Formats: sequence, structure tokens, C-alpha cells
Amino acid sequence: MPRAASTSSPIVYRVAMPAPASHEYEVEMRVPALPGRDEVEILFPAWAPGSYMIRDFVRHVSGLRVTDERGRGLAAGSVSRVDKQRWRIATGGRPFRVAYRVFAFEASVRTSFLDDSHAYWNGTSLFFFVDGQAARPCQVEVALPDRSWWIATALPPVRGRRHTFAAADFDELCDSPFEIGRHLVRQFAVGRARFELALYGRTNADVDRLVEILRRVAAATGRIFGGFPFKRYVFIVHALPVGSGGLEHRASVTMDIAGLSFEDENGYVRFADLTAHEFFHAWNVKRIHDAALGPFDYGKENYTRLLWLFEGCTDYLAHVIMLRARVTTVKQFLKMIAEDWPKYAMRPGRNEFSLEDLSFDAWVRQYKPSENFVNRGASYYEKGFWTAMALDVELRLASGGEAGLTELFRTLWDRFGRAERPISDADVRAAAAEIAGKPMDTFFDRYVRGTDELALPAFLQRAGVSVEARPDWDESTRAAADRDPVRSQRARAWAGLTLNPDKTTIRNVVPDGPAWKAGLTFNDEIVAVGGLRVSAGTLAKRIADHAPGRRVPVAFFRRDELRTVELTLAESPERRLTVTLDADAGPRARAVRTGWIGA
Repeated sequence: MPRAASTSSPIVYRVAMPAPASHEYEVEMRVPALPGRDEVEILFPAWAPGSYMIRDFVRHVSGLRVTDERGRGLAAGSVSRVDKQRWRIATGGRPFRVAYRVFAFEASVRTSFLDDSHAYWNGTSLFFFVDGQAARPCQVEVALPDRSWWIATALPPVRGRRHTFAAADFDELCDSPFEIGRHLVRQFAVGRARFELALYGRTNADVDRLVEILRRVAAATGRIFGGFPFKRYVFIVHALPVGSGGLEHRASVTMDIAGLSFEDENGYVRFADLTAHEFFHAWNVKRIHDAALGPFDYGKENYTRLLWLFEGCTDYLAHVIMLRARVTTVKQFLKMIAEDWPKYAMRPGRNEFSLEDLSFDAWVRQYKPSENFVNRGASYYEKGFWTAMALDVELRLASGGEAGLTELFRTLWDRFGRAERPISDADVRAAAAEIAGKPMDTFFDRYVRGTDELALPAFLQRAGVSVEARPDWDESTRAAADRDPVRSQRARAWAGLTLNPDKTTIRNVVPDGPAWKAGLTFNDEIVAVGGLRVSAGTLAKRIADHAPGRRVPVAFFRRDELRTVELTLAESPERRLTVTLDADAGPRARAVRTGWIGA
């Protein structure tokens, strides 16, 4: 439901960083009188919404001290620790203060960071809350370490109070990250909505072009939903040595990108993809969500079976949005399918679990995967991506190209998201059936609730897109200048194993593949193939020296024991796709294709 205005006295947080090089924030939480509450409990969040893993942020907290409102210590025995993240405080209903330090030295979108160049925080890794008072309004006072630093956040400032910001409740406080430092600031508008870019770090990107990508993506997404659900939105972008993705919020986003990755067009396409994905979340999951994902329980896992909808569909629609924003082309879209679909189609565990089960198990499978996850599971992002594409095509087939997945989300937005009413699986199915003009239960039962093989090429063919698969070593589809018969012949042999980066230790063996049948397993260290010593750079070459069907001796260490097996190589099952617009597509397929990707 929409947040109701509150007249309650706010809980006020003061965040100071007097010694940024220590990587420690000094935080004070001032809690007003709570009549009738002789005892209260304060809790530290265990996870960050949007990243479904228990992180136990409290491990970074130290120096906790509880006092009365004047800073005097409470009576002995007034404060007791209940569990890893919860303290019980006897206050007699009177105001009290909690002061503590937080070590912040993890450069990620999910946590907090502080050094002498900038400060960044997510509320879940910085702030306690009072049990039963999460709906109470909050304020944040920021004590800057240097007058030359400035603040970027989506929270509105408190009038008349310098560097103080207001949140309607603890959810909004946690959902509004802060970037503080000397970051670059750019602003632009789309319609009546104002947007701000806060860019920290070194980058070789053309910043004007980044801003134009943000503007185009925002405009294209706004057209899907008929406007924006906010008046102001902040893009916090960290240009780091290695990019690590993004984390969505209601009126802002944090994106960690590889700052020096813009030496060619691919860097801008990756930036646009990340932007489109995270910005779509301002609607999908932040406002269109099920009951499990808001209000949040910050102390434990919040289970949902709809992460495939919130993440997989968002991942796919990011590419549609880039097309509509004219950031990418149809040719690039088809190339993406050609390159990425074979990777998914070769994943051994893609049909082990349904999308609903993968969503529910995100806490332990997606973010804490076992060694054989690739064989016995899949990401709800990846599997959800391709299922979303198939659903989009199926809806457009039923509607003659007029409506698809974007219209499904517009329906969910108009009926549920605008009023912040939670959705259910039944609501998603009902919206799909309305767009298709027929029940869609068969699709959902097979590919979302079930584990049927997703025959994506067949869906695409009906949408006027031709998909041709050939063995990766087949030279017939390559341009004459790219043909290399020797390389192709050597690519035919397949062992069915993958190695850890820059090592000869086995990362995975494909079930029922040659390495599996030979008895090789995780962490075996291969030292020789065919009697010849191998390294990380030569192992694949020594395997390729032998044709499919050959029995090849492989020497390896399992722990400290040297062993030898015979590996019977197979012909590589890997396929290269050619994905093109079908020149012979009929009128119906062309209409679907035009509605789908504008081609």
C-alpha cells in the first residue's frame, strides 16, 4: 500500500567519518520516547533487498554503546545481546541513543565503503532499527569529513537543516544509498522528471555519451509505463577497476562499472544493458512485487517464487528497451541471441529445477552455489531471460504482434504497481491471458512451474526469425577469410570438462561426458595428456591433438595421489548459431516480428 504520512517523532541517525582512511563510519541513532515500551529491541539487517543472500552485516559493527538522551550510561544490566543481530534495551519508555562504528571496506553495490576519496553506503549495512518501529519516519544527518565533499542521494533534504535528509520510514532509508565525495555531477530531464548522474572514479568513457544513454533508456522505459513514478531519480555510478553490476532502488540506482572498459563500442553497450536492467526495476520489483518483497523482514530470508519475473524478465526486457531507445540495433539483438543461447542450451542443469523453484532457492543456489551447480541447476536470471523471450513471442503471436511482455508489465503496473498492491502468480497469468485473448496456463505450467525443455528456436521461427545451428567446428557458415580447416579439425574433440582460470585443476565435469565416464572429478589437477606434460595454456591443445573416439591417457593428481585414466574423446556437441531475419516469413510472422523487435 502507499506510504501514509506520519506525525511521529523521527528516529535520527548521525553519520560521521572523521578519519576516512580508517574505513570506519561513526554512527549515532537517536530514538525518541516510546511510551508503553519499557523494553525495546534494536536489530541490524542481515541482507540487502535486491541481493538475496544473508550477509550478516552486523559483523562489521564495533564499539556499540547505549546511553540516555543526554549521553549518560544506562543502569547496569539495561543492555543485553539476544542473538547475532539483536540487542534488548531497558529504557522505561524514555529516549535513548545508540552509538557504534561500522567498518566499510567492500567496494560493491550491496554494502558500504569509505576511504579518503569517497564515501558510499547502503542503509542495510549501516543502520540499526527499532523492532516494531520500522514504519516511523527517519532522518539522516551527515557530518562531512571535508568541506570540498558533496552529497548525492534520492532522499529529500530537510528544510533549514544543513546536510540532513528525510525518509518516510526505515524501508525508504535503506532504499536510498548515499554517495559522498567529489564525484562528477550531471543533470538532465525527461518530461517532468529530473535525473542526476553522480559519477565517481576514473573512466575513459565519453561522459556526454553516458548521459545520452541514460536519457534514452529513461525515455524509452517511461514510454512503456506512461510516465515515471517519481519526480527525481539518481544514477550513482562507480567507475572501478572491475565492474560488479548494479542494485536497484525506488528512486535511485548504484552501478559499479569497469571504468576503463570503454575503448570500443562494447563498453557502451554493456553500460546501456546494465542501465536498462536496473532502471526497469524502478517499476518491476520496487513497485510491482509480491507480498514477500515489501515490507521487508530484514532479519531473515524473504522467500518468493517470482524472482524469474522480477529479474529474468527484467534482464530480457533490458535488450528490448535498448532497441527502442536506439542504443542498439536489430542486428546486435540477433547477434546476442546467436552468441548467448548456445551457452544456455549447453548448460547441463538447465532443466533440473523449475523457474519457480530456482526463485525460491535463490538464497542458497544462486548466491551460495555448490561445485556442481552448473550440472544440477541454473540461474533464474539466465533461464528467466530465455523464458521471458519465449513468452514475449508467444504473446505477440496470439495478438498478431500488437502486444507482448511490455504490455503485460504495463497491465501489472496499472492494476497493482501504481497502488502498490502486491501481485501473485495468478495475477501474472491473468494479465498474460488477457493480452493473448486466451489462457496461457500451458506455457506457464511447462516452462515456469515445470521443467520442459524450452525450444526457443521454434518460437523465433514463428516470429519471422531464422535460427540455424551447426557444429562449432563446421566451416561452412564462416566467411572464406575466416576459414581454417586445421583449427576446425582440432575443435572436434571434446572432453566434457572445464578448468579453473589459469590452472589445470578441474572446475566441472559434464554428467555422462567423456571426463565423467573416465572418473575425473572436481579439483583433480591434470599434469599430462597423452604422455606429455601440460600447463594451463597447453592442456586444451594436447586434448585437441587427438580425434574423437581416441582413447587418451590422462595423468592427474587427486589431492596428493598421482593417478592415470584413459579418456575416450567425443565429438564436440557445441553449436554455432546463425540468427537472421527470415526473408520468406509470412505476413503473420512479419507482423509479430515488427511488433516484437521493430524489424
